[in-house]
Amino acid sequence: MRIDRIEQIMEMCEEHLSSLSAYGTEIESLLTQAILVIMYSEFEKKIKGLVQKKCSSIEDSSIKEFFGSCVNAMFRSIKSTEMAGLLNRFGPSHKGAFQQKTHDHQRAETFYNNIVTNRHWVAHSEGSQATFREAKQFYEEGHVVLDFFQQALLERDSA
Repeated sequence: MRIDRIEQIMEMCEEHLSSLSAYGTEIESLLTQAILVIMYSEFEKKIKGLVQKKCSSIEDSSIKEFFGSCVNAMFRSIKSTEMAGLLNRFGPSHKGAFQQKTHDHQRAETFYNNIVTNRHWVAHSEGSQATFREAKQFYEEGHVVLDFFQQALLERDSA
């Protein structure tokens, strides 16, 4: 699941780094750390939006509000393991479908989780050592985990 905001920002950063020959500099490090935070934020928004969409057929507004607050309260990280846990709350078949996809695409899952881990290091530690090219590869190969999540979330509805 490609996200326009991430794509646009990565393109701007890449143009900037290339035009200034800034690869390997502190500027690259700072831009990379910023993009990792943005990726994480956009992924989190996308996941929450997919869950809200799943619950949109509920007519009682207080129940919708309850589901929204539960997702916000329990969802502290968006690693693939936490995504599987969230899907399990909709039923074990959802979790199983997601885990099968991530098992079949372990490289994608690893790169996806690299975004989350590196963002954590930026926000709560001493920063990430990932290069811009690595962060770009994390996104290019890892964004499909969002597709797996969406497919698993809808899995029961199509059965």
